[in-house]
Amino acid sequence: MSTSLRSRMKRLLYGSCPGFAGSFPYYGVRTYFPRRSLVFALACDQGIYEAANVRLLLSALRPATTVFDVGANIGLMAIPLLVQGPSVRVVAFEPSPNNFEHLRRTALESAFRDRWEVVASALGDRTAEVTFYCAAPGLGAFDGLADTGRAGATTAVRVQLTTLDAAWEQRGRPDVSAIKIDVEGAEISVLRGAGACLSATRPVVLAEWNDANLRSFGCDPGALLTFAAESGYDVFAMPTLVRVSSAAHLRSLMQFDESFALLPRS
Repeated sequence: MSTSLRSRMKRLLYGSCPGFAGSFPYYGVRTYFPRRSLVFALACDQGIYEAANVRLLLSALRPATTVFDVGANIGLMAIPLLVQGPSVRVVAFEPSPNNFEHLRRTALESAFRDRWEVVASALGDRTAEVTFYCAAPGLGAFDGLADTGRAGATTAVRVQLTTLDAAWEQRGRPDVSAIKIDVEGAEISVLRGAGACLSATRPVVLAEWNDANLRSFGCDPGALLTFAAESGYDVFAMPTLVRVSSAAHLRSLMQFDESFALLPRS
């Protein structure tokens, strides 16, 4: 069976067939998703959703450590880490009402419910109640703290904002092996709110860095390099892990992929 045919069959079965629609097996985990979910469709097409990013995070795992999944969506990054890291704990942050209940249901019904914590909060560089912009339910991957214009009309809701450092402190300052950040342009704020955790535990960081999203926050792409240098990290482009040497180099690499790894200097 061709890959494209298999993808179409999965989309049809789990996307619209009575008795099956609304969830699909992913790494053996029943995974729930909103109707017409873009992320579900991408997982059908790719087999393993964002496989290169998954491999990087898996390579960073250390036994009995914590992973912070910031902007967890429906959980497709967390699931392989929980499956292949039997002593790893994942704390998943997902403020979007489009995604949260699906993510929570997946976590509660999974075999990992004791190691998978789901939090209905956004992360940034302060603690506050803030406005959050939601697209149509199936386009929840584009929901965020700014209306980027990438997913059509949005609805504004209020959500809680906290910092990663505060979340880390509340959980007893655990050893953190990896942090994934995908928050539609607010990534630098999440990083700035994580300084203590980064300094103490030196995790691998995987961050989305999309030019259209960054413009919505008035964020220059070079801010990633500045933050990394100040924090003792180097920036590498995904999936090749080419080291980013300058702001101009970063901008050119952003034309090919929007994921970047921050690796601690040894």
